[in-house]
Amino acid sequence: MADSRVDAAPHLRTVDHPWFSRWYVRTEHAVERAVGDARRAQNAQAVGRTLIIGAGTGLDVPALGPGATNVVLLEPDATMRGILAQRYPTLPLVGEPAEAMRLDPGSMDTVISSLVLCSVSDLRQVLDEIARVLRPGGQYLFLEHVANPRRLAGAVQRAADPLWRRMGGGCHLTRDVVLGLAESPLRPDWVELVHPGGLLPVIRGRATTPAIDAGNTVVAIRGSRNQEEVPHP
Repeated sequence: MADSRVDAAPHLRTVDHPWFSRWYVRTEHAVERAVGDARRAQNAQAVGRTLIIGAGTGLDVPALGPGATNVVLLEPDATMRGILAQRYPTLPLVGEPAEAMRLDPGSMDTVISSLVLCSVSDLRQVLDEIARVLRPGGQYLFLEHVANPRRLAGAVQRAADPLWRRMGGGCHLTRDVVLGLAESPLRPDWVELVHPGGLLPVIRGRATTPAIDAGNTVVAIRGSRNQEEVPHP
């Protein structure tokens, strides 16, 4: 039987940002102009049973490569689920938060997230859950905007973050996704900077399970003028 993890976390059940969701639908084409190439490069690597967390309006689906099978969409936001149900009526759609997925351990070959980790309630718990539902050797493909390591840009992000969260459906400008991955059960294979951008630098990459003791291995953000190296714990 699948885990009843949502029942153990009732405060995570309801997620709904109708104003933001309706605004996102109107701006999704602009988002794709900025990150569409990176999304297609990411999703082309998907193989086997594929879970898309925070599926949003479904932009990840047409970018999937032919190797992706048994695609499942996970989206906790009620407004977004309505859009997904209209666009992809044949795909399984579940409304659980990524922090408490009611999926069997090891049931997925690939997990995908695109511009999702910025808005989850608990980054560490989400990464733990991704590692849990992936089979041994499974892959996590991610495309995320992150905290800017540069002093001035980071200060602007921190100043703008409270208002941004209220307007952006809980989105955090200052999430350190690379560090979160390094501290998770997942093993980052590579991380690439695809959009350097000020307030919204974007990375993509791949991590795998099972986590192993990587000693002093580091993860470098490729393509950054001042590369960041994050030691594995």
